[in-house]
Amino acid sequence: MTLELRPYQREAADRIVERGDLLLALTMGAGKTATSIVAVRQLRQERRVSNGVVLALKSTKWQWVREINRWDPRAKVQVVDGDKRQRVGAIRRAQNYQYTIMHYECVVNDWDVITEYLPLDFIIADEATYIKSFKAKRSKRVKLMGAHSDVRIALSGQPVENRPEELFSIMEFVNPDVLGGFHKFDRTFIVRDHFGRPLRYRNLNLITQRLGPAMYRKSREDIKEWLPEMIEIEMPVVLDQENQALHDLVRDDLSDAIDQALAGGARGSFDVLAHYGRTSNGATATAMGEVMSRLLAMRMLSSHPALLRISADEFDSPVSQRGSKYASYLRFSGALDLLPSSHAKFDALLELVQEIVDEDPRYKVVVFSYFKPMLAMIGQELKHRKIPYTTITGDVAGSVRDTRIRRFNEDPACRVFLSSDAGAYGVDLNQGSHLVCYDLPWSAGALAQRISRIDRTNSAFGQINITYMFGLNTIEERMFNMLVQKRKVSRAFIDGEYDQKTGGISLDLQSLREFLDE
Repeated sequence: MTLELRPYQREAADRIVERGDLLLALTMGAGKTATSIVAVRQLRQERRVSNGVVLALKSTKWQWVREINRWDPRAKVQVVDGDKRQRVGAIRRAQNYQYTIMHYECVVNDWDVITEYLPLDFIIADEATYIKSFKAKRSKRVKLMGAHSDVRIALSGQPVENRPEELFSIMEFVNPDVLGGFHKFDRTFIVRDHFGRPLRYRNLNLITQRLGPAMYRKSREDIKEWLPEMIEIEMPVVLDQENQALHDLVRDDLSDAIDQALAGGARGSFDVLAHYGRTSNGATATAMGEVMSRLLAMRMLSSHPALLRISADEFDSPVSQRGSKYASYLRFSGALDLLPSSHAKFDALLELVQEIVDEDPRYKVVVFSYFKPMLAMIGQELKHRKIPYTTITGDVAGSVRDTRIRRFNEDPACRVFLSSDAGAYGVDLNQGSHLVCYDLPWSAGALAQRISRIDRTNSAFGQINITYMFGLNTIEERMFNMLVQKRKVSRAFIDGEYDQKTGGISLDLQSLREFLDE
């Protein structure tokens, strides 16, 4: 069977061939990988490139191998993997392969070998939000690699996850001339307060003009004829009285911690490791860790009180290097003693999953949670109910990961896929009919990654259902409202929805204080 790109993919591939540089910003699940491979294949046939590199996440490297074998079957491909000696050997052999696939961290750990041996006729930066930070070493080095490459392709379904500055950083790799210098970009599009935080954005109609043909964007609305209809459902849950009382106590404790951190001059980002005793970055870092630990405790309570008990056990264990000092303090103070063993949101999830699998034998459910112990608890209950399931977290090896994905997609008996956010990247779960966010990430990009696991052009269903669960009057409800605003920021900059009142979202101490006071 001859594979053919869809019309919008063909147009994007032609744009890459014509320009040699492109931010390919197709909405997630729309086929960015296949599009970029076909473009490289055509460039190689025209003898404009010979060998190149794909920068990918650890979890997606082998998926790239499969896709290259499908769309460019005559090409030789290798994966840079293993220990230092094995990685160096693979990089030195890169001239013998049309595609060399490596993880972004290789750019940091194996830089000396990369600069000497790696062919750079083309570079594909998959999940380009990995270079959204100006300061990160990997971002700087990927951009240096791009400066020595004839073809640069950045793939991202959501180039703006939280702040428009991320789009600027990605474009520095694709073509630094398109948006010019950062100070000009900042003055043109962002209005800041005296702390440097975005107050609002302006001149948004100029963004798409500046990007012009350097970005190929198709939103979900643009290609909806190839995507399933998506129904989004908010599912707020009233927590048990005891859980709500402790959540509110921790919230008040968090407010005090913020005040103390602000009084001590803290202004930067959070360092939860300092509070856990794993780092020693001074009083400011410790104060920020105090804040983050309380935030995390509130999220745990919103998901299940057992998570706090598990975290306290891990911290108190003489051999564990994990867990929360604050969770240990809560237990020592007796605050955890009165918490019930049941949890309203957990019970609501199980009822929802049971209802879905009973409704239609074809329906399959994907459930995401930030907390790995939460996934284990859900799995235990599914096993008790005799509902077959499979699980992916960051601890699952690549080969096992692929086996579990295939099981969910190919085994009719496997009805549920449990995943942490480590399973949100590069996973095609096209047999999923329902997706449930049991809890929420801070990042709008992470949320979009979750949704796109089943929101795909090859979906087995004409309609999919996305459910967002959150505890009423909890930190989760505030997070949900914040994620809605972050998605507006992304659409304003990328899809031309020019909401001049939409401001940036930061998570420094002052903005968190405002966030809690809403």
